[in-house]
Amino acid sequence: MNNIIQQHLINFTTKLIKNVEEMLSKEWDFTKLVEVVKESTDELGRNIIKDFLEELDKAIKE
Repeated sequence: MNNIIQQHLINFTTKLIKNVEEMLSKEWDFTKLVEVVKESTDELGRNIIKDFLEELDKAIKE
């Protein structure tokens, strides 16, 4: 389970850094950054829960 969370956090951090770099290189506004961060954290939560439930399902079936 820790590996699942760790991998998702690495992906989240990488994506967030890319978005901030893009924001700094273009004319992004702060509102857009907030929107991107919210979408990213929502996706992170969905992915962690999905993988957790899949692992739980495997454990129950075993």
